[in-house]
Amino acid sequence: MHEIAARKGDFTLFALFLRADAPFMRVDAPGTWDLVVSAPWLEGGKLKALGELVDLLAKSVGTQALKQFSRVEAVAGDDPSVQLILRTIPVEDGERHLQNTELFGLQIERAIIFRAWRPEAKKPAGKELHPVAAGSSRSRG
Repeated sequence: MHEIAARKGDFTLFALFLRADAPFMRVDAPGTWDLVVSAPWLEGGKLKALGELVDLLAKSVGTQALKQFSRVEAVAGDDPSVQLILRTIPVEDGERHLQNTELFGLQIERAIIFRAWRPEAKKPAGKELHPVAAGSSRSRG
């Protein structure tokens, strides 16, 4: 998460979900956990951004580790479940565990939320303002 955020920008949500209907329902079984993310930089061209996210994940954790996820899902920041998580389970940089809850219209057996925090808006780089002298050195006559 931190490597990708350093390159692309902060995530709003970065979490692992074990769905109640997961194929193996064993915590350590491969392909059992879903990675669910939300970030302002994923909002635009969603398919292209998701592909880029998967590439960055593969570079960060390796392709074998990436195969451990049953899916990688990008959700919009204004999704009601994202908004609920931000309000009720804020995590700036840590780990919060949930059990037996419903999120995104799915029954979630277990969840690990690493980040549920609205990124600070970055100020656009612009010209720096400098103070100006309080009068003109030239006078008109």
